[in-house]
Amino acid sequence: MRKVLALSFFLVFLPFLASAESCFDYYKFQSVEIDLHGEKQIYKAGEGAKFIGSLTNKNSHPLVGGSLILRVSKLDPRSMVGNDIIDEWVAKENINLLAGERQFVNIPYQLQSGFPAGTYVLTSYFLTQNKFNISGLSFTDDIYGGYTTFTLEGSGEKSIRFDRTGVKVDGKNYRIFGFLPMVFPDDTQTLKVGVPLKNETGKNLSASVFYSLYAWDAASRENLIKSWSEKVDLGAGASKILPADLDVVGRPVYFLKIKAQAGDKQSEIHIRFVKEGFRPRLNDVGITQFPLASGNKAAIFACYHNTTDGVGGGKLEVGLKTPSGRTITEAKYEGQITGAIDVLAKDVRNSAFDKLTLSAKLYDDKNNLVDAVEILYDCSAFSEPLCLKSKINWYLLSAGILIAAAALYFLLKHFRNKDIQPTP
Repeated sequence: MRKVLALSFFLVFLPFLASAESCFDYYKFQSVEIDLHGEKQIYKAGEGAKFIGSLTNKNSHPLVGGSLILRVSKLDPRSMVGNDIIDEWVAKENINLLAGERQFVNIPYQLQSGFPAGTYVLTSYFLTQNKFNISGLSFTDDIYGGYTTFTLEGSGEKSIRFDRTGVKVDGKNYRIFGFLPMVFPDDTQTLKVGVPLKNETGKNLSASVFYSLYAWDAASRENLIKSWSEKVDLGAGASKILPADLDVVGRPVYFLKIKAQAGDKQSEIHIRFVKEGFRPRLNDVGITQFPLASGNKAAIFACYHNTTDGVGGGKLEVGLKTPSGRTITEAKYEGQITGAIDVLAKDVRNSAFDKLTLSAKLYDDKNNLVDAVEILYDCSAFSEPLCLKSKINWYLLSAGILIAAAALYFLLKHFRNKDIQPTP
């Protein structure tokens, strides 16, 4: 399964693969192994569930500021466009993993009584800094970091759900699963989206519908452009097209999340749109060793690319600093940025530090800051003690003690001489 996912990632990013010194010398996709499953295989609707397991960092360097995103979907083995998403949430944040570390997780989750009976899929994704996709791509339905199933027993199999096959953009069918069906022109200003919401129950329902439009993905609140909501009445067995007019000026990639809730029944759909254009982004930023230790080789790196296959100029600045603000090392690139994922890397000189700040700033061809990150590496924030012990230079200490003793001796002698009066 993991080989299949790695191949899927390769195919998705095939236009972006880089040359020479590669980002993939540092950035390893699917490098956090997510082994997660239900505490039980069979649950009842309305029951509290637990998802238990572990996260294992397969990298040779630590990961800082990780997040675990979980998605619950109702399995539809006949669907060619993925499963009906029931819920998605950030299950755990601020995860720091040492190289090779395995960390256990225990995630409680309330299964609503209105969830329809059947087989459910739990997919999981691991990111760092709410932006770097380490395992899985959270903006897709088919490339995930972890996968497991469980069974839900309930009184019925009907609920509300979005019709994933009926999505239309500007009046045309729009496939939301797998490869995107089209790339819109750079001068596209609005997109008219229509999404069918079905009430498959035998009762009239009133649903609250929540819309969130993001740039690139929904992993960070900073990407949120606009959110709004509405009430929708659905007759028994009825379907209604939910319209949304999207302003898509200024960014090449947009991500729309729509969530419908009617009492204890809910459904969610994610739709991504790509335009031609130029706006670079950071793909991953890190340091190959922490803490820094004298005599050990280390490097800082920043992977970057354009969000589409367009080409433009840009600038990238990367720096590593101590808590006092002293620069340990820095690097800069200015030149062409394409859809290929490239890397800027710099060796770190012989140093020993256990608290560091790594920053990266990416500018477009108009010198606008379009992406940035600041990563704090703190030896005390990991599961094992990493802080370097203070090393005492006994020669300098001894010399200092001798100097202090000599100074004290002469001071005492000076004041004694003052107290001795000469004999007439």
